[in-house]
Amino acid sequence: MSQAKSAAPSKPAYMYDTSNVDWRVFITVGTYYKVLNVDLDAGQADMIVKFDPNAQCMYHRHTATVTTLVLEGEHHVYDVQGDERVLKIKPAGSYSVGGEGELHIEGAGDETLILFFSMRTKGDVIYELLNDDLTLAKSITVAEFYRDWKEHWPADFEKKA
Repeated sequence: MSQAKSAAPSKPAYMYDTSNVDWRVFITVGTYYKVLNVDLDAGQADMIVKFDPNAQCMYHRHTATVTTLVLEGEHHVYDVQGDERVLKIKPAGSYSVGGEGELHIEGAGDETLILFFSMRTKGDVIYELLNDDLTLAKSITVAEFYRDWKEHWPADFEKKA
């Protein structure tokens, strides 16, 4: 007599505990951030970003090296390659380093997305926000992240500064 094997219980998706994160609205609807650390001398800014389900940022081009760790959800990256947008999906636990010169829109799939970003530049510009026609709208700098950190999270700033 054969015995039927029961399926292994499914592993729940990892959920990053954000219950104590002081999120601030970040550029586009459904996108929030918290600056964790800024080192002006090193040209580095670290933050976590949260996207509501199916929320996306605007077109941007990275001018810094970006280290990304997907903490929760799926990171949907739409790379601009000529006239096409090519989708890359990075699940929770995905780690990547790169980004210099990358042009894309990124955001969440059907679930909330939480990302850790560490951005390091040799100058001051970290990325460039672009209009829909891919012309420059605004450059975002390490100094701006430093000002945000000091203004929005002064207790964290004082601990690290």
